[in-house]
Amino acid sequence: MRAELALALLLAAPAARAGDLGSEVTFARQHRAQFSVYAGFGRRVVFDSGASDLPGGDWDTLIIQGELPDQAVHFIAARDGGPLAWVDLQVRRFPDGRFWARGRFPKGAGGVRLRAVDDGAATDHEVTIYGAEVFSDGPDASTTPPPSRGPMDPGAARPFVHGRAEWRAAAPTNPLSPDPLPWRVTLHHTDGRYTASLSESLEETRFIQDFHQNGRKWSDIAYHFVVDPLGNIIEGRPLETLGAHTLNNNEGNVGIVLLGTYHAPKNDKTTAAQLAAVAAIGRFLVKRFGIEPSSLKGHRDYKQTDCPGDLAYPKLAELRTAFGSAPAVARKPRRGATPASLPSTVDWDQSAKNSAANPSATR
Repeated sequence: MRAELALALLLAAPAARAGDLGSEVTFARQHRAQFSVYAGFGRRVVFDSGASDLPGGDWDTLIIQGELPDQAVHFIAARDGGPLAWVDLQVRRFPDGRFWARGRFPKGAGGVRLRAVDDGAATDHEVTIYGAEVFSDGPDASTTPPPSRGPMDPGAARPFVHGRAEWRAAAPTNPLSPDPLPWRVTLHHTDGRYTASLSESLEETRFIQDFHQNGRKWSDIAYHFVVDPLGNIIEGRPLETLGAHTLNNNEGNVGIVLLGTYHAPKNDKTTAAQLAAVAAIGRFLVKRFGIEPSSLKGHRDYKQTDCPGDLAYPKLAELRTAFGSAPAVARKPRRGATPASLPSTVDWDQSAKNSAANPSATR
């Protein structure tokens, strides 16, 4: 079997990804990989990453995630820097092709070498690896003290949210820690699929929960709210429970994640409907918990990471303004309908408004 390997340059330097677990694995400062698999050949290696850049610190777990159309392909990995002892990665693949894979190693330092092995693909296809991380579990201690809080309104109206039952969420694997008085908000991106329908967004949310629970061994999906390009708001981890989205800064922190990759080379674009949904969540949080609009930050404000991406991060200043504006009247939208635009105090890009109902056009 012949294989065409293509590594797409994304970052100029290694950085932690949206899930905020450990150290990102990069190969020649690149982390996104795509390669072709062709049917009709015997078992063989179809992708070899070569030696990775050296991640910081000791690690005992490797995890990767991406798109795997054919389950005949599996992954093996080894710690670089000595005799290569290959470890089979546990692959968890969803029907739509989304996958994560995880492997355990003796704890220690060193780089990673990753291979994909074809055991007999039925059709020609492309495999994409969105990213890889190495980590070793450690404590999560808050490093930022809470600021002053504004007035709180327990009766504040929440915008319409597609609940956990709608995406068939699994129960938390462990009891979630209460976090009843959040005082800050962090925006992320998933570094995954840029969805084009509510059903696809619900499926992607279910994948993210499985990836977090079974791949990263967290109790639940990391984020409190998931927002898709159509402006649908999806419930993640229950509000008023401790999130797992901003290492050492999860306490009092509501995590909002945008479905998609708002960074080069993917460069998904935010839509007006999506930003309006984030603003609606923010106005609710400000009114309900007295959160200061200025507390909204991007993941990269807490650590070295591209999250939430160079195309989403500049929207934070406008979103802070929207968080402090008068809330719109809450109502349940028609299924698939685009939420109302943001108030006139924020002038979003007109092309995004025109394309909000067709997010695939904004890729």
